[in-house]
Amino acid sequence: MRKIAYIIKEMFKMIRKHRLSFLAPIFIILAILAFLVYYIGPAVIVSFIYAGV
Repeated sequence: MRKIAYIIKEMFKMIRKHRLSFLAPIFIILAILAFLVYYIGPAVIVSFIYAGV
């Protein structure tokens, strides 16, 4: 249990230190998703969601 707490603590330290490198992929994926919803339409995204269920 102590090792898991140490790993989580070190992970948050690394995220605080290198914040941009952790947030950039999330923002890029959100931008691509927004582009797809705007230009292709929400029907395509909804069909993928229902196909996964």
